[in-house]
Amino acid sequence: MLIYTAKVVIFLLSQREFITMSLDLNLFFLRIMKEHSFFLEVGFTPKDKNMAERAGAFRQKFEQLLTEAVSLANGNVSPELLSSNQATTQYTLEAERLTGFYTGVPFNFNLTRREKELQPAGAGGQSSRLEDAVESLDRKAYQLTGELVAFKEQLLESVRSCRMFTLNYPLLIEHILREARHFMNMLVRLVRRENIGGSGELLSQERFWNRQMAEHAKFIAGLLDPSEEALIETARMFGREFDELTAASERASRQAQSIAGITEDSIRGTERLRDFKAAGTQGLLECRIQSIIIPLLGDHVLREANHYLCIMGVCRN
Repeated sequence: MLIYTAKVVIFLLSQREFITMSLDLNLFFLRIMKEHSFFLEVGFTPKDKNMAERAGAFRQKFEQLLTEAVSLANGNVSPELLSSNQATTQYTLEAERLTGFYTGVPFNFNLTRREKELQPAGAGGQSSRLEDAVESLDRKAYQLTGELVAFKEQLLESVRSCRMFTLNYPLLIEHILREARHFMNMLVRLVRRENIGGSGELLSQERFWNRQMAEHAKFIAGLLDPSEEALIETARMFGREFDELTAASERASRQAQSIAGITEDSIRGTERLRDFKAAGTQGLLECRIQSIIIPLLGDHVLREANHYLCIMGVCRN
């Protein structure tokens, strides 16, 4: 459907496109938000037990929404979502199991197994009832994520003003706050039936995700044991590379330049970083890497690299 304004032609999503894009987005981001809540939960000291409980409540609420999304998703998600390992990976179940063992926090393994068994959308039609249910999911996800954003903002202010201590870096809190706001922006556009996956979106997505990839690398370097000198140097190298890619995408945005070359460089860099994250996650699960990286964090950042590659058109393992 077309809408003409004074200067812009807006293509509205069809019912099928809206349902598939919404479910793809929610399956990826609701798990990410659930895990953000978990990372915050286990990072508080005993003094701030109430904050840990609030973060745990967010974790449980996001799990409930993810359960709803999975129930709607079978036969209604894109093949690209499933082939790209951005909802779950081959490591997710074991990462949850080992993380639960380390922390005592329970994980819903059955939910993860259900996600792994999802089937893509077929050729048949989709109903208005399903469309309404998916829009309701989008709105609930927006509301809950907004509440989590407020919690993260409060936490970040307390940490930066030295009124609270947490085991999470201030930059990590800012990082996951940025991702929550990004998710909310995507949800708003979907409810308006705007396309969030068009080629015109690529530059803004590259600016966002290149920065996130740079920070992932820096977090990894900072959480590895000092004895892991080679891995630390590799992580720092990726941090520098993605800082340069972020700067290049920002220059292209300001100067209305072509981004074809930047996209190619971003794909190559993200594929190599993805492989580094995958090897690191496997190393954590097999107890071959010394660090203070919780195993689920390794799988978490791996899924985000897979998500970014799919945005750039590389939706495969």
